Amino acid sequence: MQVFAVPARSLICACVCTIAVALAGCASTGGIAPSSTLMEATAVDAGAALRATQQDAGWPQQAWWDRLGDPALNALIERAVAGSPDMRIAQARSQLAEAQARIAGAAVEPSVTGGGAFGRTRFPRLSTPQPIGGHTTWNNRIGIDLSYDLDLWGRNRAVLRGTLDNVQAAAADARAVQLNLETSVVRAYVELALQYAIWDVNKAMLARQSSIFDIIRKRASRGLASQLELSQARTPIPALLAQLQQSEREIALIKNQLAVLSGDGPGAGERLQRPKLVLETPIAVPARLPAELVGHRPDIVAQRWRVETAAQGMKVAKADFYPNINLVASLGLASAAFGNFFTFINNDAIGHNVGAAFSLPIFDGGRRQGNYGAATTNYDLAVESYNKAVLSAFQSVADEVISLQSLTRQQAGIEEALLSAKQAYGLAEKGYRGGFTDYLNVLNTENELRRQQQSLAQVQASRLDAWARLMQALGGGFDATASASQE
Repeated sequence: MQVFAVPARSLICACVCTIAVALAGCASTGGIAPSSTLMEATAVDAGAALRATQQDAGWPQQAWWDRLGDPALNALIERAVAGSPDMRIAQARSQLAEAQARIAGAAVEPSVTGGGAFGRTRFPRLSTPQPIGGHTTWNNRIGIDLSYDLDLWGRNRAVLRGTLDNVQAAAADARAVQLNLETSVVRAYVELALQYAIWDVNKAMLARQSSIFDIIRKRASRGLASQLELSQARTPIPALLAQLQQSEREIALIKNQLAVLSGDGPGAGERLQRPKLVLETPIAVPARLPAELVGHRPDIVAQRWRVETAAQGMKVAKADFYPNINLVASLGLASAAFGNFFTFINNDAIGHNVGAAFSLPIFDGGRRQGNYGAATTNYDLAVESYNKAVLSAFQSVADEVISLQSLTRQQAGIEEALLSAKQAYGLAEKGYRGGFTDYLNVLNTENELRRQQQSLAQVQASRLDAWARLMQALGGGFDATASASQE
């Protein structure tokens, strides 16, 4: 780094001449260029499942879980967003990105610093001219320094734009964390409702089985029923009690999970009440899904901003191939002579300097080419990560649509089987009470009834779970345009 002073009226001419000479000696990029290109979402084949969805559907709203009709779920999600450590971590990262942007913004502005030093100094006789040599005196100075990077090639501006893009990416990341948290709460809540439903089925069967056992025991005491029938009636009861305890265990564990997701301790889960869910939920998908998906997925929006950040990184690396020129100026008061402390406050103590400082890349052993190669590779990585996220988004949406369509058909079949199981159980029980059939038929039909009831509860819960995953895959109502306008 060389520093020179020139008269003020010649400064512009000197800068122009310096730039002309410097450009002749700039290092070469060596033909390095990025190789990846952004995928166009409209070019992705969404598949038959998505093309066959309803044409009049709308995007999920921000609070998409409202359609389940459970105020307790709404309160859980509100607490989770406000108190989850994951959300606080995401918010802290967003704040860190904003602070880094402020740091980068300082580079495009002039820098002014002031300082001073005061002290008594002994100047050595053998190295300092007379008369000051060999004496101790006040050595004081104060001054103001100004530096301004002309940023002729836009390096500092590219750094600033890159950090601002990173702020946007961090904000989208925070929304993705929130969406994942909301979905996790909904899915756990659906699982909690399922365990309660299974508990109901087993409880109802235990009540029926206990009632029948009492009847058979009374009949056996009068010699109207065999010990085999009594044993058959008693056998399911301990197993049903164990299954009830298993359901209660699952319920307690899920409550703990919901409490922790909400940012509370496990003890808060003990206060959770039984869910009330609306099981019939529309499964429609937006008609223009391939064209609109990118704007509603916060993870894809974040990846797109990272592509922009990487693009600015290439500009920063390329600007290093060109000379850097700074304008510098200083003004100060200084004295190192005999006298008192205030001797330096004098017209004769004034000094100033106005000039420019420049650096010229001539030979660096390939460091700049390496930096530029790394920047272009980072850009390629960002682009391919974005492309991968787009494909993954379409796959997740298509998977959940296929799952919902399949689960709807499964539910219809299970409902039909359940109706038959109820009729079979009613006939078997009526036949046993009338003495037309043995108790084994009652047990078989009752077990089938319980199995179909549990299957219906499971398929309904699976359908709600798939719907929650679909809402997450669609972005949960995230509006990237509105988010950016609030920055």
